[in-house]
Amino acid sequence: MRVCHDEDARAVHRLAGAEAARFPDLPASARERTALRLHSALADRLARLVLTGRLRACDPETAAEHFLALLTGPLEYRPDADPEAVAEAAVEVFLRAYGSG
Repeated sequence: MRVCHDEDARAVHRLAGAEAARFPDLPASARERTALRLHSALADRLARLVLTGRLRACDPETAAEHFLALLTGPLEYRPDADPEAVAEAAVEVFLRAYGSG
């Protein structure tokens, strides 16, 4: 959770947005180095879990997108939410959708 929504991550996001007029490629570059890298690593891990039968057969890219949305969405709407509680709820919902059984 800290990777997505700690103060440093929010600061990078704000800075990239604020400097977009001067550096048009900055927001995309920041996104690529943060969110897209995280998404790619998570999709790779989920693909491995599918291969071992720990998750049901699925598109790992889509599953990673769903999991990250479950993790980050509540914090966008409720900045004071407890990150640990959000993470636990995200895992529970994700496993209901993608768990192997």
